[in-house]
Amino acid sequence: MKKKRIQLIILLILCLLCAAAYLIFKSMDFSEKDTAAKEVAVTDFASKDVTSLSVSGDHRLNFAKEEDKWVNTDDREMPLNQTLVSSLVNNIAGITTESVVEQPEDLSEYGLDNPVRTIKATLENGSSIIIYVGNQNDLTGDYYIRLEGDDRVYGISSYVVTAFDKEPEEFIEETEEETTSAEDTEETAADTANAQETE
Repeated sequence: MKKKRIQLIILLILCLLCAAAYLIFKSMDFSEKDTAAKEVAVTDFASKDVTSLSVSGDHRLNFAKEEDKWVNTDDREMPLNQTLVSSLVNNIAGITTESVVEQPEDLSEYGLDNPVRTIKATLENGSSIIIYVGNQNDLTGDYYIRLEGDDRVYGISSYVVTAFDKEPEEFIEETEEETTSAEDTEETAADTANAQETE
């Protein structure tokens, strides 16, 4: 009888503890705005408003839009693939991230004391957006960047930066003749290889 009474008291205590835990849990606010990281706009401009794009540092590119057509200002005779150049502009227009260092104490920690690359976009209104590229985060793969006039450091997706890992020649528009010539060369090489195998 005494044993049953003790078990009943223990059961009652457990029930009270469960009820208290439920009330505490219910009173807590687990809304998405508190638990999720806030996405921040790093750049906020329309790609259509960009009139020139330049890259300096580990790579060099100089493009300008003239009569709605991109040209290489270092070699105006170079036929540019308009889609490839436009994709570069799209990459830096409207960058967002959840990784922000509000008040970085030492820019050298991010490789931004001596940036490896500088990307500059000039807009129709004459203003410019200058992006300094620093180190890559070994854990996330993101790159650290800073904007001219903005003290914050941002971690952004690597593809935004690696899209600029190109030489000017990689933006040349292939003509139909070049494509056909390349295909003919491949076919000739294949025919030669087959002939040698037959012999």
